[in-house]
Amino acid sequence: MDIDMILNMVSNPTRRRILETLTKGPSYPLQLSREIGVSQQAIMKNLDLLERNGMVISHQVSSTMGPSRAVYEPTTEFTVVIDMRKCMFSAGVKEESTEEEEIPETGTLEELRSQIARMDEEIEELERRRSSLINRRQNMISFAMSMLDGDGFTNLHRDLMYRMLNNPGIPEKDVIRMMSQREDIEQSMCDIAEAMRH
Repeated sequence: MDIDMILNMVSNPTRRRILETLTKGPSYPLQLSREIGVSQQAIMKNLDLLERNGMVISHQVSSTMGPSRAVYEPTTEFTVVIDMRKCMFSAGVKEESTEEEEIPETGTLEELRSQIARMDEEIEELERRRSSLINRRQNMISFAMSMLDGDGFTNLHRDLMYRMLNNPGIPEKDVIRMMSQREDIEQSMCDIAEAMRH
């Protein structure tokens, strides 16, 4: 999924509330209007936008009380991750895997709550570990970037260093090729290599 589209969709508080409500189960526009406390016209306008952008889907359901009605539900599962630190900016969407869902081992409410609490603790620990790794990564990049603070280094040097360090999985020649429209790119690479030797 496109992160710009997702951020645009969830920037609106009404759309966020619609999506949150739909994660609990499929719903009709009138139900959404009552639960969220906005007009049905506003609900329909936002549902239409969400559907056109592939975040929800609708289908007709027959009713014993009149004509069939449209019911809406989410179409996808994802996580948005944005990291903004000194010398680092990263924004991306991680779509959830389509692995078969695990059926809970126990059925009582208290046992399920206990299992979920343990999972939440594991998730928090993973987030702490991730934050620690990002801090170490940031410190390494900041240290390397500081070597270009002196005279003789231009924005081109800093841009090249930033791209090299923030794209370690991309071969050096490919990073240079991405910047090939910039003048003196090879000389800048030599200047950086020399600075790193000191």
